[in-house]
Amino acid sequence: MGIFALTSGAFLVGFANYMGANDEFNGIIAAIPVLAGVVQILSSFVFEKIEQRKFLISILCLFFRSMLGLIMFIPLIATDATTRLLLLGGGYGVAYLIASFIIPPASNWIVDLTPEYIRGKYLAQKDAYSLAFLTIITILMGRVLDIFRQNGNEYGGFVVIGIVVFLLAIINFYCLSSAKEPIPVKNGTPVRLKDVLLIPLKNIRFRKIIVLFILWNAGLQVAGPFFAVYMVTGLKISYTYIMAMGVISSVIRVILAPYWGKLADQKSWFFSTKASVGILAITHFMWFFVNSRTAWLMIPVVHILGGIAWAGINISLFNIQFVFAPREGRTMYLASNAAVGGLVGFVSTLAGSAILRILEEYRFSIVAFSVSNMQIIFALSGLVLGACSLFVHLLPKLNDPSQVDSPII
Repeated sequence: MGIFALTSGAFLVGFANYMGANDEFNGIIAAIPVLAGVVQILSSFVFEKIEQRKFLISILCLFFRSMLGLIMFIPLIATDATTRLLLLGGGYGVAYLIASFIIPPASNWIVDLTPEYIRGKYLAQKDAYSLAFLTIITILMGRVLDIFRQNGNEYGGFVVIGIVVFLLAIINFYCLSSAKEPIPVKNGTPVRLKDVLLIPLKNIRFRKIIVLFILWNAGLQVAGPFFAVYMVTGLKISYTYIMAMGVISSVIRVILAPYWGKLADQKSWFFSTKASVGILAITHFMWFFVNSRTAWLMIPVVHILGGIAWAGINISLFNIQFVFAPREGRTMYLASNAAVGGLVGFVSTLAGSAILRILEEYRFSIVAFSVSNMQIIFALSGLVLGACSLFVHLLPKLNDPSQVDSPII
């Protein structure tokens, strides 16, 4: 969580801007992790055939997280903006291709370690601990960046971030390689590319999860990469303030994550997913009303609501896949779902970038309230996420276990 936060969002936008990027580039590079999800299809060919997965997962985690630290040193080896941005996009892309490759088996690893009846509580606690650390590291590094920028050495702050990312990658490798690894259930039949693409789509129940994640990725990614861009380049808010707002959101997530877990255990993953995605839909739509005049009031409000929503989304969307995916070949189902969702998400970001470009000079006012192109895509994001929440509301009626064998959770 710490490594992800220090190499994404406002930190990534600020670093890209330092090297000469524009808003469109910032939005697209922020969506690279989503597009990289397509490579998860290939992970089935490797991880469905082996039993001892921990070593490969741990080594690849160390490699891709170290690469995220390495990109902070690009200005030391390249001088012109074009080369720097190409190296940034390439390095970021390779890192997240590796990350996406190991997500399905790593997710299976976590699920195999935690019985279903306590999984909601466990994931909520894990999320709370991660976010507590995330709060500390982001506010500290945000302050470091502001100090370096005020002293006329903004790049020095990014070097410090790169060093911190390297250290976190090493600690993370030690923790991963020390964790227990249950022997996973191997797929009884050879995995072929045709199987990865078609079997999940032929599964009547799992198709509904694919539709859910298409709606989710479309709604989230059409505007998601641009929130940090809007705060850094549009509203010109300081890193310290942005990180402070992130702290507020993280504190809310830490406090409420256990309650979302209990709610999911007591009611269902359907209910927690529907509610949390619905709150996020409202939050994204509210960004439509954020401009230079209203930011002082609206930004804290949307961060609080975002914290409430993400406290439930992080555990709910992760788990609802396992309600529909069969135990055997589960990596294949998760990989296929992530690949489709990732492709849809990246296309949605490109669509968001196109809308921004088309409406770049478009400004209008509603009773002295100014609206820009970014505010329009924020409202669009809220509407699509609202449709996603409505679809989750219908899922229990569509969840007919007689259509395929029920999954073993």
